[in-house]
Amino acid sequence: MCSSGASDLSRHPSRILVTVAGNDEANNYLKRLRKNVAPLAKAAHVAFLKEGCTSYVKTIYIGYDLEGEMVGALYGHVDHIEVALALPEDADGSILIDASHLTWRTLPVAAVARSPEDTGQLKELIAHACQRVRTQQHDVMREPEFFMKAKRDRSV
Repeated sequence: MCSSGASDLSRHPSRILVTVAGNDEANNYLKRLRKNVAPLAKAAHVAFLKEGCTSYVKTIYIGYDLEGEMVGALYGHVDHIEVALALPEDADGSILIDASHLTWRTLPVAAVARSPEDTGQLKELIAHACQRVRTQQHDVMREPEFFMKAKRDRSV
């Protein structure tokens, strides 16, 4: 602590934390999205909240957890949203993709929603992920080596 009483954070702005908890910050993130994807992101956000999730905002995504356990991460893109989810690696769904590019150890798949028609399936997938975490059935924990190999495979 400096003698003026200013905190270390105020003297060194680069040390300001980028994690902000709370629904207000999530709403601010959602407001900054393009008009074509904002309704999709809002539908996903509401689905997580209805399941009892806590939201927090990092620079490029909204994270969701249940009692400290990660359930999902929502990323807004130009023409779609991508929601990494706590589902099994072999989960079925027409909007699901492998999420190894996101490097979440416990979120192996992501739902990609491009239109309002995708929100029904997205909400079901979010509910399923929340149920897996809530009941402690989610046991995916990818090792760091998995991501190094996946990155190499993507660059070939």
